Amino acid sequence: MRILMASHGYPPTISGVTLVVQKLARAMLQKGHAVTVVTASDRQEPYEATDQGVRLVRVHSWKNPYWKEGPIPTATRAELDALVDEFQPDVLHVHEVAVLALRFRGLARRYGLPLLASCHFVPRFAGWYLGENGLRHPVESVVRNYSVWFLNRCDHVVFATQAHLDFFRKLGMTAPTTIVSNGVDTVRYCAQNGSDPDVENKYHLPPGPRILFVSRLMRDKEIDVLIRAMPRVASLGAHLLLVGRGDDRPRLEAIVQELGLEQQVHFLGFVPEEDMPALYRAVDLFSIVSTCEVQSLPTLQAMCTALPVVAADAMALPEIVKHQVNGLLVPPGDVEAVGTAMYRILSDREMARRMGQEGRRIVEQHRERYTFDGYEAVYQRLVERQAHRLPVAMGR
Repeated sequence: MRILMASHGYPPTISGVTLVVQKLARAMLQKGHAVTVVTASDRQEPYEATDQGVRLVRVHSWKNPYWKEGPIPTATRAELDALVDEFQPDVLHVHEVAVLALRFRGLARRYGLPLLASCHFVPRFAGWYLGENGLRHPVESVVRNYSVWFLNRCDHVVFATQAHLDFFRKLGMTAPTTIVSNGVDTVRYCAQNGSDPDVENKYHLPPGPRILFVSRLMRDKEIDVLIRAMPRVASLGAHLLLVGRGDDRPRLEAIVQELGLEQQVHFLGFVPEEDMPALYRAVDLFSIVSTCEVQSLPTLQAMCTALPVVAADAMALPEIVKHQVNGLLVPPGDVEAVGTAMYRILSDREMARRMGQEGRRIVEQHRERYTFDGYEAVYQRLVERQAHRLPVAMGR
């Protein structure tokens, strides 16, 4: 099978979406399929490269005013037509709904190819970058209506969680769908006794209870809520470790200074994948309070490492974080509730241990093997439908 994917970004651009696209592309290649990914050029000018055998067609890109590390890709109809003529894909797969997605929809119509979309966002995500001005709600409304319009014109749509699928169903999406978890490497991210002194020294981890957050440092992640909750756990000598990079870091650093939390909040910056499992094992608690999560790879990784979790009771997080089972859910934006939840877990080691073990049990259903098999099955059914012109009846 020949799979042509489109994604707004691909590593070295780091986000949950780019990492999902990368591991899926690599896995499909290992399963014997040919894979080409069309994505933004990290140099602005177009060029081609390979990633462990995955062909990358990096198209011309524009600077993104809201995310400097995530350029906006653009490609002409002629460029993509030439690529299809040369690659001869069996299926098209988009991981966005913006510029490249529209181009791929055109390809699907012109060449009679099945179009699969993986939905990785919620419309209010866009509003976070407009602040509280009068444009926020109108823009979110436009994004919401457009997203539903586009997804309804795909042959099939994949969601990572039931909550995310239900969200779009309520908005009016009627396209055929399947749920496939984004998955986690349960072998690499496994619970082991003891921490790694090399990683602790490399990142100068402070002594005492450690709370971890991993993701882009961007406004939609609501990291300021975690920072403002830290005084509640000061008596425990707890530290907040922020892993990731992003445009919101200067604002977050200013909040830390304003609150006098320089000794409690630590910006670790980008941490390479090879160090992440050991870093998870070196902490006591994982916390995430974003209200835009459609699953959250870092949360799955934390659960796999047997960490208890404090998470916002919002969007898809309650689907993987079960209240008082493998963590505690808190009302969105409630600083006091976040601090209280973190204090409860950090001050009760037996509860933390029990929650960690429950999380490890829950995450077993999110093994990457299931993810790759699930996507392969969707591809095969779409290709069969195209060949035999039979209706697709799969998933929900």
